[in-house]
Amino acid sequence: MKKILLAIALFIFSTPAFAGDHEVSDSLNLKKRQADALMTVTNVDLGDDITTISATGKMGVYGTVYATYNLSYVTSTSGFVTGVGRGALDGDNVVGGAFRGIWTRDGSMVKIRQIVQISDGTQNLDVIDIDMLKDTFVIKAYSLK
Repeated sequence: MKKILLAIALFIFSTPAFAGDHEVSDSLNLKKRQADALMTVTNVDLGDDITTISATGKMGVYGTVYATYNLSYVTSTSGFVTGVGRGALDGDNVVGGAFRGIWTRDGSMVKIRQIVQISDGTQNLDVIDIDMLKDTFVIKAYSLK
């Protein structure tokens, strides 16, 4: 009898743990901050522990951008990324950004997913595809803040 009462009590108290509000309004709805940006690889420093990639290009609201990505290895095809970037908006204004995320490689394509903190207080989720054969980046920037 004790086992039956214990089983009933556990069932009653465990049911709320499975319940939840799964409405679409709770999902993360990201909006693009700008059109996709194309950047060109300007330098690659290969290393056993870290590979550094530098790139430049026009990036919509950030003007002419220079960025450096430091890719550390967890496996030979994935790891973590950190870096910084600067965007020249005009002759007097420059914004800076720092970012952290993850990277993966599939063949000659490197994919980076990172969070960017920008000096104007905004934050982005950047989805980056690097084509190693073409020396190009395509950056999709989504507004977080």
